[in-house]
Parts: sequence; structure tokens; C-alpha cells
Amino acid sequence: MVIADIPEPAWLQAAGQAAGVVLIIELMLLIFITAILVFAVAMALYYVHNKVVPLLTRVAPAVEQRLQATDRGSAKFAERVIDIHARTVGIKEGVRAFIRPNGHQELPAGQDGARAQLEGYTPDGQRRLPGRGNGQ
Repeated sequence: MVIADIPEPAWLQAAGQAAGVVLIIELMLLIFITAILVFAVAMALYYVHNKVVPLLTRVAPAVEQRLQATDRGSAKFAERVIDIHARTVGIKEGVRAFIRPNGHQELPAGQDGARAQLEGYTPDGQRRLPGRGNGQ
């Protein structure tokens, strides 16, 4: 082969070895930094387990009582706000029903000039209920 016969320059081999050394140093540095971070996290978890967890265990019942009281207070407040809103809307709609012109409208006349009827109503105003007892 013609390509295999080309001699390799000496500087290329030196550059490859230098690159390999730099990569090994970088890899070792990254492994060292990762080990330090893992150790720091382990120590932080150890501290939390030994110092914070017993403290939380002691104050948990009092905190839970206060949270339940806050929850009850929030529920009462929400009920009051909902009740006020419902009453306000009811009053507004009641006033609008008295003030609004044409509060009710008749159905338009049918094709033969007679008044149209809603489905299920007879001309005398009585409503037929669906079911077996009405001849259906």
C-alpha cells in the first residue's frame, strides 16, 4: 500500500503523547472534583439527619396543629367569600329581572300563523310527560 509507506513525522508522535497526558490530567481533576462534591453532599445529609430531623420530630405536632387551624380558617374565609359572591350575583340578577325591558319573550308564530309550542306542551298549556302511562 502506498499510504502505509509514508513515514510518520516525529513531532506528530510527540504531540499525540502530550495530548494524552493533558487528557489524563483533566480526567483525574474531574474525578477529584466529583469525589469532593459527593463527600460534601454526604456530610450535609449526615448533618441534616443528626441535627435537623430530631428537631423536626419534636416540633412536628405543634406545626401540624397550627396548619390544621390555618386550614380551617382558610376554609371558613373561602366559604364567606363564595357566599358573598353568590348573594351579590343573585341580587344583581334579581334587579336586572325587574329593570330589564322585555324580561320574557313569546315564541314567534309558526308557519300556519298559530303560536308555536315548546316540545312536550299541548295547545291548552298542559305538559305531557314522557313515559309509559301516557299512551306511549
